[in-house]
Amino acid sequence: MMGMDISKEKCRYCGEQAKYFQFATFICEKDECAERAMEDRGGPAGHIKEKMEREAQKKQGCR
Repeated sequence: MMGMDISKEKCRYCGEQAKYFQFATFICEKDECAERAMEDRGGPAGHIKEKMEREAQKKQGCR
């Protein structure tokens, strides 16, 4: 299995050297970039919230 080499990646938001892979993207150490990544992903647990909303819509459509 091959791992990611984060040293070759840049921050998605400012272009600086990436230090972390969070919220499904590479980010640097800046709080602003981490906040933008979290917002783009839908906030804390945004993927879970989105899934629950999709399931609720499906249930309403079945009536």
